[in-house]
Amino acid sequence: MTERNDGAHGPTARRGFLGRLLGGTAAITLFGAAPTSLMASEAPSPGDDWMRDLKGTHRTVFDMSAHRNGKPLGQSKNYLDAWRDSFKVLERDINLVIGVHGDAIPLVLTDALWSRYKLGEQYEVTDGGTKGPAVRNVFTAANAAGAGLVTPEQSIESLQKRGVRFLICMNSIASATKKLSAAGLGSADEIHAALLGGMLPGVITVPAMVVALTQLQEHGIKYVKIA
Repeated sequence: MTERNDGAHGPTARRGFLGRLLGGTAAITLFGAAPTSLMASEAPSPGDDWMRDLKGTHRTVFDMSAHRNGKPLGQSKNYLDAWRDSFKVLERDINLVIGVHGDAIPLVLTDALWSRYKLGEQYEVTDGGTKGPAVRNVFTAANAAGAGLVTPEQSIESLQKRGVRFLICMNSIASATKKLSAAGLGSADEIHAALLGGMLPGVITVPAMVVALTQLQEHGIKYVKIA
C-alpha cells in the first residue's frame, strides 16, 4: 500500500512535527533551561584537526598549570633556542604546544580583563614596574619590558611568532569564572562571556586539557610537565 505524502498524518506532517519539536528543544536550551554557569561541553571546539598540522621533526607539548611569574615562558624560549643553536635544527622543524590551564590562565587574557577582574591580585602576579598587583598582562610583548617578569623575547607573541601554539582549557575558564564571581567581580554569566571573548589572538580553546594532552600524545607529540 502506498503511503500518502501529504495530509495531517503523512511523512511531511511528521517531519514538520519533529522539526517543531527539535526547534522547541533548542529554544528551551538557549532561553529557558540553560544553567546559570555555562559548562565547558557547551562551548564550540575546533576538534583535533589542527594537531594533524604538527609535522615537525621534534614535537612537544608543555603542560602548564601555574604561571610561576612567567618562568615557563622562559623555559619555552630556551627549548626553541637549544634546538636552534646547539643542534642546528630549523624552527620550521620544531612544534611546541603549551597547554595552559589552572592558575596559568591569566597568561592568555587581554589587558582589559586583567584590569577589569583584578587578575594580578586574584592570581598573585606582581608587576615589577609598579611593585603592586598587575593590572595588565605582564606576559605580553607590549608589557614585558616594563613589568620585568619576562623579557620581550619570552612574551606570548614572540613565542607565537616562532610557531608556538597556546591552548586554554574550557574547564579552567569555568573554574576562573567561579573564582572571580566568588570574589564579587561580577555575575558568572558575565564573567564567563568576558573570558571567552577576551583571549589573546591565536589562542586555541579546547574542551578539557586532560583530553587535549592525551590527543596530542596519540598524534605522537611528546609530553613534558613544565614548572
